[in-house]
Amino acid sequence: MKTIEASIMILGLLLALSIVSVSALTNVGFGGKSGDWIEYSSQETPGSAVEQSERMDFLNVAGTAVTAQATFYMGSSPMNITKTIDLTSQDDFLMPLFSARVYFIPGGLSINDSVYLGEVFGTRTIDGETTRNYAGVDRRVIYANFSQQASNCIFCWDKQTGVLTEGTESLGNASRAVLITGTSMWGTEIWLLLWIIIIIVVVLGVLSSRKNIVKKLRRKRDTQPASTKATFFPPASCERKVIETRGFI
Repeated sequence: MKTIEASIMILGLLLALSIVSVSALTNVGFGGKSGDWIEYSSQETPGSAVEQSERMDFLNVAGTAVTAQATFYMGSSPMNITKTIDLTSQDDFLMPLFSARVYFIPGGLSINDSVYLGEVFGTRTIDGETTRNYAGVDRRVIYANFSQQASNCIFCWDKQTGVLTEGTESLGNASRAVLITGTSMWGTEIWLLLWIIIIIVVVLGVLSSRKNIVKKLRRKRDTQPASTKATFFPPASCERKVIETRGFI
């Protein structure tokens, strides 16, 4: 019984892990989906005292083809740019701080993988991987740290989806930086966690129901009266024949 229960639990956990694995395998291109958005605070030093922010809306995602709308806010005058980019090409469009290819890359990249960051930064290598907290959630991120025409650059991307989580380019006292402040993209893992919980609850429910059924059957069996052995009584005619036979001996 315990072996069967353990096997069912293991199957449930494997199924839950397979959901996570399938989710990770789907990130061959960009890891986001149509309708996702991400917001950043941005800063330039020295720069204007006017508060700056940016928003990236992913209008359509189909594998490596991504249609994105970038909106840059400086005071009350937003600027919109919309374009489709194929991540296998050198498509790009410029934004006030960094080009679009810095803001989203293919999902699922690892250390030593190459990534194209636009005409300004060219092709770079993923240098490391770590965990950081963004918008209240711990995320696994990859990063590239390099020098570009005497300036120092470091960019971090969410490993699963490929979106930029923070980036800085500095040269002496001058710098420009972006940092994620909010997104709709972290909700995916919450749903995966819910599926895992549901699977475990269902497995435990099945085990509990089986135990209850077994207990009821045992209780019913224990309350039944003990069976009595049947006693065979031969017919009277047979008895007479036995007596008569004995009389001849």
